[in-house]
Amino acid sequence: LFPERHARQAQAEVPAQGPRQLQSPVDAGLAAIKAGDPGFDLEQFNQHVQQVFFIVEQAWAERRPEMSRRVMADGLWQAHRAQIQGYLDAHKRNVIDNLTLSNLWPVAAHRGENFETITVRAVAACTDYDVDDATGRTLRGDSSIRNWEEDWTFQRSSHAKTQPGGTSMGTKCPNCGAPLDVELEGTCRYCKAPIMSGQYDWVLARISQVG
Repeated sequence: LFPERHARQAQAEVPAQGPRQLQSPVDAGLAAIKAGDPGFDLEQFNQHVQQVFFIVEQAWAERRPEMSRRVMADGLWQAHRAQIQGYLDAHKRNVIDNLTLSNLWPVAAHRGENFETITVRAVAACTDYDVDDATGRTLRGDSSIRNWEEDWTFQRSSHAKTQPGGTSMGTKCPNCGAPLDVELEGTCRYCKAPIMSGQYDWVLARISQVG
């Protein structure tokens, strides 16, 4: 889930030359999602992704998986929690200081019969080293700040619709409207709806390193 992030210099995109290009697969996928959900807004979605990014990274750095429960799909969160538990059991922590997110853009989008997916490329930088809890000794890596890129894939039901405030990153349960309180099982504490299943809204389903 969080492999060692080796230095990667982000590549600047070169504008296409020549005749106007046909609609890209990403644009076509986003258009299909918009057609099925007129309330979908890419800028709002990107803001959602940024919030998710920093919540997940904070949960990882502080070894508190309960923080990321409200943004991760079940399978990914279970793996995330297991990796954090591995650090706790080994009495060490991963230091990702000076974290910055410099760029974010969709690299894939698709609307199927049952699910919609959007994959976003995140270009970030931070330190990446492990330290011993007791002694503070560095066990892996160093304190240099390095660039890295990851693809974050979000998924939801193709029947889901954007609802103001009724999102996994909002303040209300998208099913019953109660104050958002997600149990570790991924359900609403009040109505028990499986709100982290992707049935109601976007959830983070996969993280993969680029390159």
